[in-house]
Amino acid sequence: MNDGDMEQALLDAAGLQPEDAVLVLGTGALALGAHERVGDGGWVYVVRAQVDELEELLGEAHAVGATGFAYLVGEAPVLPLPDGAVAAVVGRIATDDGALAAAAEELVRVLAAGGRASFAEPDAAAGEELASALSAAGFVQVEVAPVGEEAVVSGRLD
Repeated sequence: MNDGDMEQALLDAAGLQPEDAVLVLGTGALALGAHERVGDGGWVYVVRAQVDELEELLGEAHAVGATGFAYLVGEAPVLPLPDGAVAAVVGRIATDDGALAAAAEELVRVLAAGGRASFAEPDAAAGEELASALSAAGFVQVEVAPVGEEAVVSGRLD
């Protein structure tokens, strides 16, 4: 499996719609893929911990003429977005820093009612850990689906 397969699985699981606002915690390819689905009427908020990563993503978006991007410094446990700001979240959440529960609660805060989320995890065990944290934070219909050696964890808010 290649990274493109995982990106497509994440985008499919999130059910992105035209003109959605989506938060991306991940690579430039994932952000550009999200933009293709939401179109110029939607917004893609890219959150990364490092400014140099955001500058690289900005360059990639400009190279293809994409609009509707916002680049924000932050990480999942403290997201720089207002309450209910996005319809979906896609990407990866680090599960080894002990902040998984805080990250799941922060996702609930920034997602609008009915919001959807999908995340890549390195294996089924990590996927189950994330699924438990999302369920505890209030996500419903939480699923862990294998994608090659990795897993996609998805869920939604009521």
